Amino acid sequence: MRRLILTLLLPAACMSIYAESTGRISGKVLNKEGKPVPGAKVNLKRIDRNWSKDLIPDKAGNYLQVGLDPKDFDLTVSGEGYVDYKERIKIPLADVLVRNITLLTPAEARSQAVASGAAQAAPEDPGAALDAAGRDSFNLAIPFYNDGKYDEALPHVEKAYKTLTEAKDKLKDEQAKAELMPELLKVERVLGICIAQAGAKKEEAEPYLMRALERNPKDERVILGLIETSKAKGDKATEQKYTAMLETLQGPNPDVIYNKGVEAFNAGKTKEAKAQLLKALEIDPKYAEAHYLLAMVEFGENNLRGTKQNLEKYLELAPAGKNAATAKEMLKDPSLKRIK
Repeated sequence: MRRLILTLLLPAACMSIYAESTGRISGKVLNKEGKPVPGAKVNLKRIDRNWSKDLIPDKAGNYLQVGLDPKDFDLTVSGEGYVDYKERIKIPLADVLVRNITLLTPAEARSQAVASGAAQAAPEDPGAALDAAGRDSFNLAIPFYNDGKYDEALPHVEKAYKTLTEAKDKLKDEQAKAELMPELLKVERVLGICIAQAGAKKEEAEPYLMRALERNPKDERVILGLIETSKAKGDKATEQKYTAMLETLQGPNPDVIYNKGVEAFNAGKTKEAKAQLLKALEIDPKYAEAHYLLAMVEFGENNLRGTKQNLEKYLELAPAGKNAATAKEMLKDPSLKRIK
């Protein structure tokens, strides 16, 4: 009987060797309306040693991290236009900690604090009202900015930057001032991007964008803005430098290369135009407009076979395209119809 008992206990002992030694965290990051927060970031930072990790929620706002030691972490959830959510958490052993986070705008956070009685009377700080007003203006800009409506975002961002800069100078609360500085840098970056894309004088965005690029050399939106400021200044060398930086991050962009082909074609530089158009088609063989313009180049060089091939390819890819009627009319020409 004893032998039997030992035999039965052995699998349990073996299983204990392989018991899970880590935990995990999961949840959602949503706004007050229950929608995912664009560009949200979840940061986990160990308390006992120098280790941190950023998690990017998916399109539905879900995030997950496995393989975490059962230790204490600082959890910080952030999103442009929202107040950071901060909490100290403990990861459970062999289990999951679920944290669903609702990010609030500055106005929502203040309203919630007042409703809960958390707002306490404090000595009047001349910068506090400016701080709140500036954050509210930035919050108004974010939906336009995220949708690429830079012209509509710009006046709100300009007001936010001006107001928050003034708040920085007037705030008496040193902690509030320290918390404002990262927000001001976010606003400065968005201001530079909006000016570069929709400002009356795009070159005025350059100092804001340069500082943002120093903070993050891989910021694609900032680099795109610097390409626009270079164009506004007519600085081809700098434009090419930033275009090369963007291509390093994204890979070659057929739109950029096609536009170079258009510029060369309009300047009468057909050989350069042809080289750029062929390069664009190497990256994207289905780039209809590149086929059409290449047909025009071939026609100018009296290469009728190349003209016909590219016109037919254009109509295959864009049968209702803006140049479809012209392509069809050209293909009716007897000189092209004879080519097999």
